[in-house]
Amino acid sequence: MPKNKIPSYRGSLRRSGYNVLKLLSGKIINVPLGLAQIYLTTRLIGDKGYGFLVLIYAFGQLVGDVAEFQSWQTVLHYGLKPYQNKDLPLFQRVLRFSFLLDACSATFALVVSVLIAINFSNILGWPPEWHYLGIIFSFSVLFTTSATANGVLLLLNRYDLLAIQGTTTTTVRFLGIAFLTLIHGGMLGAVIVWTFATFMNFITILITALYQLYKQGFLKGFFNRINDGLTKDLPGIWKFAWNTNINMTFSLVSAHITAQIIGSMLGTVQNARYSIANKISEAIAKPVIMLQSTLYPEMTRSWQGSKPSHLYKMALQITLLTGGIISVIFLILPYIAPYIISLLLHKSTTPETLHLLYWLAGAKAVILWGISLEPILITTGNTKGASISRGINSFIYIPMLIVFIQKWGIQGIGPATLISSVLLVISQILFVIKYKKKTITQ
Repeated sequence: MPKNKIPSYRGSLRRSGYNVLKLLSGKIINVPLGLAQIYLTTRLIGDKGYGFLVLIYAFGQLVGDVAEFQSWQTVLHYGLKPYQNKDLPLFQRVLRFSFLLDACSATFALVVSVLIAINFSNILGWPPEWHYLGIIFSFSVLFTTSATANGVLLLLNRYDLLAIQGTTTTTVRFLGIAFLTLIHGGMLGAVIVWTFATFMNFITILITALYQLYKQGFLKGFFNRINDGLTKDLPGIWKFAWNTNINMTFSLVSAHITAQIIGSMLGTVQNARYSIANKISEAIAKPVIMLQSTLYPEMTRSWQGSKPSHLYKMALQITLLTGGIISVIFLILPYIAPYIISLLLHKSTTPETLHLLYWLAGAKAVILWGISLEPILITTGNTKGASISRGINSFIYIPMLIVFIQKWGIQGIGPATLISSVLLVISQILFVIKYKKKTITQ
């Protein structure tokens, strides 16, 4: 895009929609493979075994997400202009900074996860007979930090490659579990398959991103300029990195810690039921959620190269579109949900599992009505507001979840999740209004 050209928000919407279609092309393979993988896994190792897999996976993701800087946002926010202006030294400085954050995050996550797995498995709700399996899987967190590679592909507008790469984990899991089914494998084999899938996902996206940078000449002399200074001509990059890290940590930790709380309080069988209900609600909302990943680059282009009004017009249209779609899906959910759950659990659907699914789907609908709020806060530099919203929400949600589970068991998860979603969207709306007024008066 020429340096002085003002991007149209309508053009940004079309580009976002086109990129979503690219990502959805990967989900055409991913969704059925994922459901088939769950079906085979629960058949191979049962509800308890699948619940344990979900528990240790959530643990690994929890530690990885706490440690990981969301450096993909740093790549977009600080790398867009030097990329457009072909400023190779500055663009490489952004990449070196982001890759360094990833390396430090991965090392820290590995040490923490192994120590926790060895010493606190009982608190995490792991069955004693599978304690050693959790320790084996804890090493996989070394391969959960691929944020910079993801940011590179977003910046280069290679959503087609992201779609292909997004099928890696599910494909490896499906093939691995299918093989275990043929040879009558067990829990050890399933843990090894899930660990290997995490590694393959990491190595695939890293190689893909590096190759794209190499093709465009952005790796030329990459290490020759290493003495230029880590953050030279990148004002506020540390503050931005910390704030986005804190914000996304609250977001992702809340999701993963839910599985830890359910597993420790209700056991692995109930955790499996929650996981399946949650996965169905996520699968239904996934096409719309994908839109958010395409919003960040487009909003960044609008904010840095255009009028602020373009950003807010785009956000309004996205909100109406996504809210309308998810509302229609939510209305037809009761007609299809019982059959899907029965298939995955190999037994008749229990009313409590169905009710949980409806609560979780309602919470997803609320979040999707506010899908453009957080990207607005991040793009416009109000990362502090985004972090405060997520932080307050997490501090309310986690104690509320524990109290609700103690009082109503698995039935308490749904109301806690829905209330949390409503509070989050309200707080984000208030910060967007506050920051928009401040922008207008300046």
